[in-house]
Amino acid sequence: MRLVVISFLLIVLALCVVSFTTGLSHLGTPPDPNDPKQAGMLTPEVLRHYISGASDNLLVRLRKHEITDAQFNDEMAKATRKLLDEVRIERIPPAKAWEYGEIFITARRWTDAKNALLIAVKAAKNEDRRVNDNVRLARVEAELGDITGAIKTTRSTFNAPDNACAPILPATLLEIVPAARGKGHDLELAPLLEDAIKCEARTIVNASTEPGRDFLFARPVHIRNAWELVVKLYEAGGKPDEAKAAQDRSLKMLSEQEKA
Repeated sequence: MRLVVISFLLIVLALCVVSFTTGLSHLGTPPDPNDPKQAGMLTPEVLRHYISGASDNLLVRLRKHEITDAQFNDEMAKATRKLLDEVRIERIPPAKAWEYGEIFITARRWTDAKNALLIAVKAAKNEDRRVNDNVRLARVEAELGDITGAIKTTRSTFNAPDNACAPILPATLLEIVPAARGKGHDLELAPLLEDAIKCEARTIVNASTEPGRDFLFARPVHIRNAWELVVKLYEAGGKPDEAKAAQDRSLKMLSEQEKA
């Protein structure tokens, strides 16, 4: 009887040891928070860290004239795409969707960028985020060839209050219109750009801050360049009368600004 009990206890002890060591195998090395296979998607902060490193290396090559601006953008897009392979749109936290959207733009993954920014637009908590997220979305829609949608999305920001208009003209002039040109709607881009100029002209910023001072310094340049592009769009579209009228309006506005 004693032999049976001892044998039984040895079996139980052996099972306990197996169970314990199996548990240890699940512990092992703590998961790497930067490894998407262990900890889920990379956070925007980690992504930006890696992208910044890639950018720094490429900027050195750019300054040495080893690569062109176009090659720099291409290499940045390639580096960013690799980092985004594990990102799943359905798992993006709404509050961080705008950050992922901007990173997708860097990678030129336009469909993913659109999906992320659609989430961001719905989650926008204030006018600053609403305006920024919508002009980013408009640029992506233009890249995807949806010019009608891009124009509509851009115009949805034109009702922003004076203190939230700052991103509108730079985004329209430097991102949205360039992405939309040559896709069959160029004559619609001219009035879009002109209305964006009006938003820029009424923008109010805090001149005591560095961003505010930067905006005020750049505003005349952005407005002048935007008017020049408005005129070019009308001329290229075979509308000389509209081009002349736009030229007259631009001279009037620029003259008024100089007197202000």
